[in-house]
Amino acid sequence: MTHRSFMLGAVALACACGTALAKSPVTPSNQTLDGLPGLACQAILCLSSSLQPGECAPSLNHYFGIQIFNKYGLDWGATVAARRVFLGMCPAADAPGMPGRIDAIAQGAGKCDPQSLNSAFAATAYRYRKTASAGGDAGEITTYDVHPIATVNQNTLPGYCVSYNDHAWTYDLSVKYVGEPLKGGYWVKAKDFNTAQARWQAEHGGQWASGWTYSWDDPRSPLGISHGN
Repeated sequence: MTHRSFMLGAVALACACGTALAKSPVTPSNQTLDGLPGLACQAILCLSSSLQPGECAPSLNHYFGIQIFNKYGLDWGATVAARRVFLGMCPAADAPGMPGRIDAIAQGAGKCDPQSLNSAFAATAYRYRKTASAGGDAGEITTYDVHPIATVNQNTLPGYCVSYNDHAWTYDLSVKYVGEPLKGGYWVKAKDFNTAQARWQAEHGGQWASGWTYSWDDPRSPLGISHGN
């Protein structure tokens, strides 16, 4: 998404807010948008870009401070609903295209950046090869040279992230997956992909890859426990 497209979206939101205020029977025309409606509008803008200046802090703190818990911990569905209600306080919430944008933000904000994706889908893969096999009273015994690999096991973006990151009104939120899940893959910002992919290929080719088997299962585990899911 280009910076120009994002700015057009920001202008559209600002105009919608102004129009909504002008039509309000209880808000004087010379009054600025403040309180929760002002924070809600600010949050929509700030959560639609990777560029978040210090002025975004009040609305972002309020937005991410909305958390609903049940007896098991954070209730994500209820939290999304509550955050959606907050964003809906912006006078522009009913403007064309805004309901869908608000829903995408409520579902994806704080979950679709590289750091969050890499944390949510962190896993361990194994690079290994046999070093020896020997028979005995207990049967054949195989030993392995095993190297755990810290990786991210999901290389396709969740649907809610596609809706959030790649909306027409967003700027610099797109992400891409580098490498392969079994070989230490991870998410980066789209603008950093080419450099990161070239580095990954240089580090994970040649002797590093040749002659090894890759698996989600530790071959030494008698239970065949998988660490990839």
